[in-house]
Amino acid sequence: MVRGVHLSRIIRNFRLKVAFAKFSPKLAVFFVVCAVVVYNEVFSFVFSSLQWPNLYRVSQEDDLRILFVADPQLQGLRDELPLLGVITRWDADKYLQFGFFHAVGHVRPDVVVFLGDLLDEGSIASEDEYKTYIHRFRKVFKMPAIVKSIFISGDNDVGGEGIDSKLQWKVERFSKQFEAEQPKAVNQNMVVSNIKHASFQKISIDYGEQISESHTEMLANVRKQSTARYRITCNHMPLLNRLPLQVLQVVEILQPHLLITAHTHVFRVYRCKDCRSPKPAPDVKKQWSPVKGQAVDVRNLPRPLSFNLSDVSQLFELIVPTCSYRMGVPNMGYGAAVISKNGQMKFDVLWLPSRYHQLAVYVAIILLVALWFLIVNLYKGYYMLIDMN
Repeated sequence: MVRGVHLSRIIRNFRLKVAFAKFSPKLAVFFVVCAVVVYNEVFSFVFSSLQWPNLYRVSQEDDLRILFVADPQLQGLRDELPLLGVITRWDADKYLQFGFFHAVGHVRPDVVVFLGDLLDEGSIASEDEYKTYIHRFRKVFKMPAIVKSIFISGDNDVGGEGIDSKLQWKVERFSKQFEAEQPKAVNQNMVVSNIKHASFQKISIDYGEQISESHTEMLANVRKQSTARYRITCNHMPLLNRLPLQVLQVVEILQPHLLITAHTHVFRVYRCKDCRSPKPAPDVKKQWSPVKGQAVDVRNLPRPLSFNLSDVSQLFELIVPTCSYRMGVPNMGYGAAVISKNGQMKFDVLWLPSRYHQLAVYVAIILLVALWFLIVNLYKGYYMLIDMN
């Protein structure tokens, strides 16, 4: 009996020695690195999508599903370092592509609204550079054929901020590439897309831009073409918190039920009470008094956010955050909304995993691996010196 127990111990110890003999520190390091890469590049998006709100749990077939994409700003060729830029552009494109893929799968949208600044260097790009950017953009933002799309130009696409002036040839170049399948425009800056029970009024009003009489006539024409029950005005730059006099004029003419903008790269909600009158046909020549929207603290509000588009006593503006980690803000995401026929709307942001945290983990692993190899080599060198002596 004693011999049997002793023999079993010998066998068990032998197995342990064999197992530990097969253990390789290099293999363990390789396994850890691979696990981190797979999580960061694949599973982090999956886990983030599992936390996204389900806006469509009781969605009806005729509800309108919308995905908002703000400030992707595909990185250009000029502002990136020549050799490092190949890696940084690839990484930024891949982050956008993975995030958009999961967002489309989650929302299953009827329409995707791109809220401007699609290209980081679109306004200053040469023709050859512009073709390269368009090719990359279509590769990153692939959509099912049945999904409609609306493209709004931003200051990085056609100019309009600072010394980068908005010029007609830039607007026409953007329109040629992104508006080929959209409805006939009032001009290149103003398009109406009537989709189900919502009219998307695409305008282009920059900071400090004066609203001329010709502008008011074009805006009035946009209003006439907005034949759906609810009107959603889409602009790249925020409206309610910037241009109180001119913007109120725009609001009075277009009579929107909701404003959707971008540009700031962060999520904000503004509300303006009594911004627009319930009159269906505004007088474009009336005298305007300035009104400014007030920021809404959404941190303590139940999510997803709920809005009643039929309520004309107040007007909300949703500023959608950027979906690119290259914009220097800590939180990135896509806007998602569902609008029912009775005007009830649910909205929330589909937050993405932090690429900055992932890159920091990569840097930490590289430093730890380098330190480990240094220590191992020093240890081997130390014993080699001892053996030589």
